[in-house]
Amino acid sequence: MQIDTLSEFLTQAGTEFRLYDLGRRLQPLGRDDFAAIEAGRRPYPWPLQRHAWLAVCYWQRRDQPQPYVWFLKLPLDERGLFNHAAVKHFLAALVEQLGQDPSAPLSDAQQERLAQTPFTFQPAQDKLAAFHARLRLELGLPPSDFYQGVLDYLAAPEQHDWQQLGLQGLADLAARLHRDPTLSQSLASRLFNLPQPVQRALLNQCEHHPQPAALSEHLLDDISAELEHQTPDQERIALLLRATAGCAPFEARRQKIATLLTLTPSQPLMLSLAARLWQEMTDETLLLSYLEQLAAHHGELFNGLFAELVSIPALRPLILTNLHNPALSVPLKHAIGTLFSTAPSSGSPVASDND
Repeated sequence: MQIDTLSEFLTQAGTEFRLYDLGRRLQPLGRDDFAAIEAGRRPYPWPLQRHAWLAVCYWQRRDQPQPYVWFLKLPLDERGLFNHAAVKHFLAALVEQLGQDPSAPLSDAQQERLAQTPFTFQPAQDKLAAFHARLRLELGLPPSDFYQGVLDYLAAPEQHDWQQLGLQGLADLAARLHRDPTLSQSLASRLFNLPQPVQRALLNQCEHHPQPAALSEHLLDDISAELEHQTPDQERIALLLRATAGCAPFEARRQKIATLLTLTPSQPLMLSLAARLWQEMTDETLLLSYLEQLAAHHGELFNGLFAELVSIPALRPLILTNLHNPALSVPLKHAIGTLFSTAPSSGSPVASDND
């Protein structure tokens, strides 16, 4: 029987499966949505460098979840649709190595051959930790052995060595914040008194998960406090804002971004908005403000970031509609004109699965 899609392969093999996007940040991808993408009825929602960066988790229906995972980098065409020739190529390699059973044991040589296809990738460590934390939580599996150590440290930081904390334990904590108000309150009360490396690691993990509103507002408040310094730490501001990226758009964050865009925004902020917080730019006013500031202050980033933003289906219509908007500033008109008069950029600052 001919198998044309990944869903068909996994379904016919008798597995249950879940899908997650690992491109810009960790996001679940519904099976119905994925089926529509595979059928070419809709574009991939979160492209990065014209690829879909997928984590495919599956397990046999007859078993308790003992998940297997593939990390797949599948090319997209100029419309954001799957390149079906590439998908069929991967499926052919998959069937050759696995037969009809995706849980069949593989020899080292078979695993190596699959890993050498152009359709697999190794996620960055922070995304890998976030993925495993989310997966175990959603499958009802216990957190990693590092989790209890993080809880103990958070309860009494002065009694423990932060350098002994495991990244996976920090990821497990971040994944559970939206389900545990007490844990979230405890983190909010202590976060900014923790050593800077621990703060950074926790904030990096937070961006991959939803959070309680109180914690997100606490992070935004600290951006305000940072702006009051004579020389604000722009990297910290971007990090705090990125940490809220797992939350759906909300008014306080939109207002904070709008304010930051009026203050000669830094390069870290502009990169963070494109890489993690593009969903806020479905607000047309915010989108145009971003593009205006990008053209005026970060012209060297314009082509790459514009190409990434226009590839996102939720933003593409808004951007294309405004290409000939007479109200655009002279710098933005010039940047757009230059972009379309030169050859396409080969890459962009956010186009990395390790970002």
